Amino acid sequence: MTDALTDRLTTGVGVITLALGAALTVAPERTAAILRLGGSRTAARSIGVADLAIGWGLLRSRRRAPWMAARAALNLVLATRYRAEANRQDGLAGAQAGAVGMSALTVFDGTLALRLARASVDRSASSERPSRPR
Repeated sequence: MTDALTDRLTTGVGVITLALGAALTVAPERTAAILRLGGSRTAARSIGVADLAIGWGLLRSRRRAPWMAARAALNLVLATRYRAEANRQDGLAGAQAGAVGMSALTVFDGTLALRLARASVDRSASSERPSRPR
């Protein structure tokens, strides 16, 4: 069983991911500009759709570890995107900070994914143990 803090953090990540996904899907150019993400409307909307799916999975799925791992993987994609934007001659101000921030979030989300996976393995192991007679 996961601890209460891991559950709350995972739910918080899910809510934020869902909100960002909605914003990037509905208003990709404006949201990407606010986030200093750069790139095209199509890229921003694609990230938004991925965030919607991941956010839904984090909030609704019984098995949340794979969804959190997907969140961490998408963070790596975003960190790379920010880094590319920061390296451009006319790159957006704040893109380097975005790359660092997404890298930190990758570690955070990856740690949550590991905690969720470990809890899932512990649950499986405890349900497979034969009960002792009394």
